[in-house]
Amino acid sequence: MSFIDPNGSNIKEVKAFILKVINILLKKISNAEKHPPLPKKLQNIDKFNLNDLPIAESKILDHIKAIIKNSMNASNPFYLGHMDSLPTTMSIVGDIICSTINNNMLSKDTAPIITEIEKKITNNLAKKFNLGQNSGGVMLSGGSLSNIQAIAIARNRILGTFDKGLTGLKRKPYIFASEEAHTSIQKAAMVLGLGVNSVVPIETNKEGTMKVSVLDKSIKEKIKDNGFPFCIIATAGTTITGGIDDLQEISKIANKYKLWMHTDAVYGGALIFSNQFKSKLKGIENSDSIAFNPQKWLYITKTCSVLLLKNKKYFYSDFFTPLPYVLKENQEYHQGEITLQGTRYPDALKLWLSLQHLGNFSYSEIIKNSYKYTSLFKKKLLEIKNIKISCEPQMNIICFRYQKANSTLKENNEINLSLQKFLLKKHNIFFSFIKFKSYNFLRAVLLNPFFNSKHIKKICSSIREFTNEKKIIKLKKLND
Repeated sequence: MSFIDPNGSNIKEVKAFILKVINILLKKISNAEKHPPLPKKLQNIDKFNLNDLPIAESKILDHIKAIIKNSMNASNPFYLGHMDSLPTTMSIVGDIICSTINNNMLSKDTAPIITEIEKKITNNLAKKFNLGQNSGGVMLSGGSLSNIQAIAIARNRILGTFDKGLTGLKRKPYIFASEEAHTSIQKAAMVLGLGVNSVVPIETNKEGTMKVSVLDKSIKEKIKDNGFPFCIIATAGTTITGGIDDLQEISKIANKYKLWMHTDAVYGGALIFSNQFKSKLKGIENSDSIAFNPQKWLYITKTCSVLLLKNKKYFYSDFFTPLPYVLKENQEYHQGEITLQGTRYPDALKLWLSLQHLGNFSYSEIIKNSYKYTSLFKKKLLEIKNIKISCEPQMNIICFRYQKANSTLKENNEINLSLQKFLLKKHNIFFSFIKFKSYNFLRAVLLNPFFNSKHIKKICSSIREFTNEKKIIKLKKLND
């Protein structure tokens, strides 16, 4: 049973084993709220050591059960710590298909129909973001790769480094990004030979979004110091608070200085599907490139990321590397020649199936519902004595903290760490623990479409239980 016999001789055995695994998975996912969002403690790790000799399928099944039990449980509505979602049914189906047919998105030869599906999807998304008739895109494995390739194209296009690299430049290149921008921007600068200090962090306001006046001033200063500004990174949905930069004003700055504007809409790009809230992305249509991850707010199984360009010709003029082992028809390029990755998983199928199944209407309703419960959760949190929020939520992310009167910043930070541990250990409620503007907060990402007022009630009740003065003192001593 090591492989499925192309002649079908072992299909019964294979089917029986796969059905056992599917039943285990479905039992876990369909009862997700009865299982903790994170495993209490990983045990018997040594039993996962590799063996020289084969082991029985029954033993492998035991290992599979243990792995499922000890994995993050994103389907539990109380898993609120990160931008990880339960997957759509159709993207699960898509994953099964993709893994079984094992096509490679390198070329038409290696993925005939899914290559065409990817082009349909990326062209459709580019139009959805109103990038214009010359726009298009590619799919990559994660937002970091989408950001890296976008900056690589910007570097090659603006700095003229496609052939000669950076060695001929007489001025130091600079990228400008919010101080709340994703860490992949620094990674991009590092791997592209620019150095992490080429990324100029721009101060943010109390909402966690870029101060456009500071951006303008910073660009002027670098030009005055004989620097070479070439790219601005705007963020539509910061990792910490979900803040959306003023895309309209940033695009004006980019146009003023003739800089490439890349919008990291890895999280917030999903708002383009919302009839009610897509106006929050006003100005994104002026971007030269956009990174967007359907694996987050569109609930596609990981990984699934999209890079869109206003002018798709730049994929060919500023990133193209020919493949010597595939045929071309009518000088048409293969996707593997214009993407950062060679071998790519057929993520397009998972996204296409989900978009077909749910449609824009359903996604719009899911996002609307998410905002509804974000608003209700904020209201109920603020009814609890001494609970403060970091800023007005712009999306479905709320950062909150318990702020005890007459306590130092350090003491309050310790109390909030205790609160995070208490909610997870006693009530199976998971929030991530983050820092924003020198304060520690608990971050809630209200991504699960089954999250509702029942869950809000339990969370607030659990926080109130913790905020009893004696409980705080007791827990603080335990942490000490």
